[in-house]
Amino acid sequence: MAQHVPFDDHLTLNRLSTVARLVSGASHEVNNALQVISGTVELLLESPDLPGPVTQALERIGAQSARAAAALAGVTALSRSAIDASAPVDLLAVVSRAAALRRYSIGRAGLTIAVEPGDVPLMVVGNGPQLLQALVNLIDNAEQALTGRPAGLEAGHIAVRATREQDVACVVVEDNGPGVPAHLATDVFAPFVTSRPRPDSVGLGLPVARVIAEAHGGSLTAEPREQGAAFALRVPLR
Repeated sequence: MAQHVPFDDHLTLNRLSTVARLVSGASHEVNNALQVISGTVELLLESPDLPGPVTQALERIGAQSARAAAALAGVTALSRSAIDASAPVDLLAVVSRAAALRRYSIGRAGLTIAVEPGDVPLMVVGNGPQLLQALVNLIDNAEQALTGRPAGLEAGHIAVRATREQDVACVVVEDNGPGVPAHLATDVFAPFVTSRPRPDSVGLGLPVARVIAEAHGGSLTAEPREQGAAFALRVPLR
């Protein structure tokens, strides 16, 4: 597990902001390079009859590329104090897109995902790509919680539900995993705090999602569950 860092540690956040400013000039080029690496790895992994050691090496390259991309995106997002651009956003379409982006990885891990978009429009004002990133982070967090479950347990499942709560759009991402460990209950949104064994887990998914939610005038909260974990993203309706 990563070293504990309280979320209200202003020194930590100031350091993150400093790092974000330093990398901002190079982030575009670095992200382009990482996208090329990740795309090439995915294409190569689809090749038939790859030797086992080659497959394992490619998977390690892909995992480390994802880790690098997540870290870069995380420190940048944590330094933002406002939405980069505001426009009408169909939150239901964003939910569907986020699930589609993670569906292949989820299926490959032997897990399932179901989306319940509701029956009412959910139009908000904000930055579509940022909201997409927040929801992808929440789905990825659920996937990480379910990865490596012991044999004999109920199959890992992720549910994404979009509803309207008066004048607020609410998207809940829940899983039937082990839930939030007791020692992380008060710091689940702290940067770099994680209990995940995956090599691409850097402990920034939930903090970044929360920053994005708050930049849109909304919130991200951990919802109480007797089993598993659930996180609710709420954004004011247009």
